Amino acid sequence: MTYSDTIGVMDSGVGGLTVLSELVKVLPSSKYIYLGDTKNLPYGSKTKDEILFFNRNILNFFLTLGVKDIAIACNTTSALTYEDLKKEFTPKGLRIFPLIQSAAYAAAQGLEAGDCICVLSTVATAKSGKYANEIHKANPCLKVCEIPCPGFVEIVENRLYDTQESKKLIEEKMNIVLENKAKRVILGCTHYPYLLDMFSKYVPREIFFNPAGSLAKSICSVIKNTDDIGDIDFYVTGDPCEFKKSAKLFFDIKKEVKKVEMPQFNLV
Repeated sequence: MTYSDTIGVMDSGVGGLTVLSELVKVLPSSKYIYLGDTKNLPYGSKTKDEILFFNRNILNFFLTLGVKDIAIACNTTSALTYEDLKKEFTPKGLRIFPLIQSAAYAAAQGLEAGDCICVLSTVATAKSGKYANEIHKANPCLKVCEIPCPGFVEIVENRLYDTQESKKLIEEKMNIVLENKAKRVILGCTHYPYLLDMFSKYVPREIFFNPAGSLAKSICSVIKNTDDIGDIDFYVTGDPCEFKKSAKLFFDIKKEVKKVEMPQFNLV
């Protein structure tokens, strides 16, 4: 496989597969490398310094393979470290496509002044205020309610869909959406589309917005389809078998998932 014409897709776990699935729809002939940093998930409870350390390792890994185009399929990374990564790695020849910055404009379209957009996200993304900032660039008259959802990533990664604790946690967050009379709800973590069936028991499915499609369209606008046969290689930093099990809702991965070792973050 020639990696110079490959799109790298990075996330903390299986969530980024929701972005990869959208990319394959619009760029089916492209080659992809997906890397899930499963050893270090969830990113949403980590500090910016930790996440930046993990992200640098991932981008350096892509560089060693000759990959030049990178999709950040992680809202937390887009919120906290994208600007730092862009400044550091663009001079090294990488072209980086961030999720939040690609999606916020599209999410704001079709709404009127005073309408509320709720953003379901990790704690780190909610604290950053990045979605509100980007949405208000598109329409400053919208109300934005950022709702931190600790535990949602773990539900997906550990396949805890049927536990009472999971159902209670989701009901609590959906009640906040209902209280705010949201006209649109952004799935502000790429893991959350896995939970859409559970969300839609409380909130109408049609008002949910998945940023993955917007990121895919943004990439498609600068990378064109070819006559090649598409292919995907998968890498993780944790357990490949667990990754495959958790991925099944979006990808039934047949080929080998390879494990890659990354440097460890030093807390000292």
